[in-house]
Amino acid sequence: MIPARRKLFVGAAIIVLGLVFAAYHGARSSMVYYLTTTEFALRPELRAARVRIAGKVEQGSVVKADGESRFAITDGTTRYRVRFRGPLPDLFAEGKEVLVEGRLDGEGILAASQVISTHPVEYKEKHPGR
Repeated sequence: MIPARRKLFVGAAIIVLGLVFAAYHGARSSMVYYLTTTEFALRPELRAARVRIAGKVEQGSVVKADGESRFAITDGTTRYRVRFRGPLPDLFAEGKEVLVEGRLDGEGILAASQVISTHPVEYKEKHPGR
């Protein structure tokens, strides 16, 4: 018969290992890559992954219809078309930097689950002297 102390130790070790596995699996599944459009194009192994891609909204590419927005993002070299259903952020505009989170669909369009507007690091007053 196994002593009670040994049973307690084995049981505690199993619980701790289970918690470590659950934490690792949860953290791994929630990781999102943050890449530019060109970096993403050079990483074919990420085609099926949920990714976060940074780029500028291409001038003249924004089309809104039936609660869906379509636009293109680029880093100046590589371009991806984006499809997003939902409200766009207030700072969203053509020529502005955005982060788009989602997955590529079968047509090579980034089906976005989230669009995040970014802003310049440096604040510039819009109406100086007011």
